[in-house]
Amino acid sequence: MAISLPVLALTWPLAAALALSAPVPPVIPLRLVAPFESPRTDWGAGHRGIDLAADTDQPVASLTQGVIGFAGMIAGKPVVTVHMGDGRRVTYEPVLTGLAPGRPVRAGELIGVVASRGGHCGGEAGCLHIGLLDGSGYVDPLALLRRPAVLRPLQPRPGLPR
Repeated sequence: MAISLPVLALTWPLAAALALSAPVPPVIPLRLVAPFESPRTDWGAGHRGIDLAADTDQPVASLTQGVIGFAGMIAGKPVVTVHMGDGRRVTYEPVLTGLAPGRPVRAGELIGVVASRGGHCGGEAGCLHIGLLDGSGYVDPLALLRRPAVLRPLQPRPGLPR
């Protein structure tokens, strides 16, 4: 099922975030419903991602720059995966998209909309599940939303910028 994504130039409130090199939220407003819970074993119970509050048909933006690696159904759920180019991949579900595998995407670019079915939160007031997989397994995708720490001296030094 192909859908067409709206063209949103600066109407999507990401222009300021992109200009400041801030992390790009996949949905707005950004509200965590369920945190990442690392399983004790590869096969054990846990929550291998995060759930963000989202409504059916809400636009979903890519957290990262990359290439669409997969767009289709997995176990009855519409899934979009973005390969970041450094071995990590970000998975979004339930997300309907018209983008094909191999297509490059930018951080903040719309990649689809939240589907009405297929997510584990369910219904109109559901959620967007985001998973992050690296070479060691699943890791907390919230790391992609955090800015790197910038350490500054407590006392200004002569000749150094503030």
